[in-house]
Amino acid sequence: MLKVLRSCLGLFALVFFSLAHAQLPVEKKTVGEWIAQNDAKLVAVNRHIWQLAEIGLQERQSSATLSDWLRANGFTVEQGVANMPTAFIASYGAGKPIIAILAEFDALPGLSQKAAPEREARADNANGHGCGHSVFGTASTAAAIALRHAMAKHNLPGTIRLYGTPAEETGIGKIYLVKDGRFDDCDAVLHWHANDRTQSSFGYTKALVSVKYSFRGLAAHASRSPHEGKSALDAVELMNVAANFLREHLPEDARMHYVITDGGGQPNVVPPTAQVWYYLRADKHRTVEYMFERLADIAKGAALMTGTSVASQVDSD
Repeated sequence: MLKVLRSCLGLFALVFFSLAHAQLPVEKKTVGEWIAQNDAKLVAVNRHIWQLAEIGLQERQSSATLSDWLRANGFTVEQGVANMPTAFIASYGAGKPIIAILAEFDALPGLSQKAAPEREARADNANGHGCGHSVFGTASTAAAIALRHAMAKHNLPGTIRLYGTPAEETGIGKIYLVKDGRFDDCDAVLHWHANDRTQSSFGYTKALVSVKYSFRGLAAHASRSPHEGKSALDAVELMNVAANFLREHLPEDARMHYVITDGGGQPNVVPPTAQVWYYLRADKHRTVEYMFERLADIAKGAALMTGTSVASQVDSD
């Protein structure tokens, strides 16, 4: 793990100083020295965030851990950015260039895991860091702090920012930061991900829309008077059947996944409410827009077939 941390931090340092001043071996040496001197701190922070395993928009302790670490190293920290309590922006320096580093720290529900090579859930937490976001947040924060010390020691101009970006796993954290204009003045935004090798590459990931469809019907006793009910769960199930038939007619790169987040209370009551949550993905955003339009029509059709009403909520776009 330490190899990955050091390699990623070295990559951050290389890109930053290449942008600002071309090759500056003395400055990069300062960055490396700080990382080496603070190995134990990096390991402790990573383990702490891993142990917390807080899911998106609930990463209060994880966010505070990184924010406190940054403040202790001379950063000014703005919290609650873009109306997200666990989002923050930490800044050091002044003027151009403005270099941003992204830090993520959210976990995933249902991925609880002990620190062991075998699959064994923890008794104290049902969540887990499936994508290494504990390492991600730790290494990105350490990179920003190391650069800050190099800037101070060698009188380097510019601004370094660490963006605490929550809820990456649900795809919404950075969306609201962008909509709030928090990246508008940045000259570069650096991002990385844990891998089995150290490398830089150019590429893109799939566009994503996260949307929830909530159906509302009419409750009734499922044995005595089912004919008087209008099942919201029927609407959800009909919608999902139609969506699965739609898959055949989508481009090869398209992806649709869903979970039923509300399916009713118990079997002997016709469910008056039900909800299904979809992720729509594709290589091009226009494909996702097409999928979204088709799925919206499917939802309306399911509501018509069951005599229910439907409302949608887009979480990220």
